Amino acid sequence: MRASKLVLSLAVAAFAAPAVHAEALKLTTLEWPPYVMADGSGASSEAVVGAFAAAGDEATVQVFPWNRAVNLAAKDPAWVGVYPEYYDAGSDADAGGDRCLYSASFGTSPVGFIYRTDGGFDWASHDDLKAYRIGVVQGYVNEATFDAMAAEGALTVDAGPTDASNISKVAAGRIDAAVIDRNVFEHLVATEATLASHAGALAFHEVVLEDHSLHVCFENSDNGRAARDRFNGAL
Repeated sequence: MRASKLVLSLAVAAFAAPAVHAEALKLTTLEWPPYVMADGSGASSEAVVGAFAAAGDEATVQVFPWNRAVNLAAKDPAWVGVYPEYYDAGSDADAGGDRCLYSASFGTSPVGFIYRTDGGFDWASHDDLKAYRIGVVQGYVNEATFDAMAAEGALTVDAGPTDASNISKVAAGRIDAAVIDRNVFEHLVATEATLASHAGALAFHEVVLEDHSLHVCFENSDNGRAARDRFNGAL
């Protein structure tokens, strides 16, 4: 899908910072309904752009494929940050990481596993997951222990391009389960015609892998740090 631009201007005059600090800022994001829609709108965009508006800044957001969104925000000074991101200590420049500066949390994302209700998938500990073939989305952070075990080869993972493709693979029995945000799963099976027929056969497991906080990952620069501090102050 062609990337779309959207300027979300929210007037929050009561909380506006002095005009001397006002800036026009560009951020990257991905299509990740219901958090971010194809046109850049959505719950996460409203939270992020609204906080910048409260700080007196105008934020412009553009939708890209996830890996490109991350790379642009990290390497191209024209883009001050990327959202929504899960916190990752290895990326956190304030904690000795090598990529970006994390904002305070502006929301949460409950992440767990979807599975076929007739497939026998169940888990209570990470070791239980060794018995299954599990779908992930290429480039996504899932959960620290899960990702470490997958990197070590202790888990059998199948990397796909999107959450929708992983839902289809679970429904077809090609994988035993897939890591996904609960809200994303519920939105996709409710709105995507190709996935709706699978809704009755799939379930989100009651044991959640992690309830992630959501952040803006700002470029590791003086400009990025200043924007991060204004954003946090507005939150």
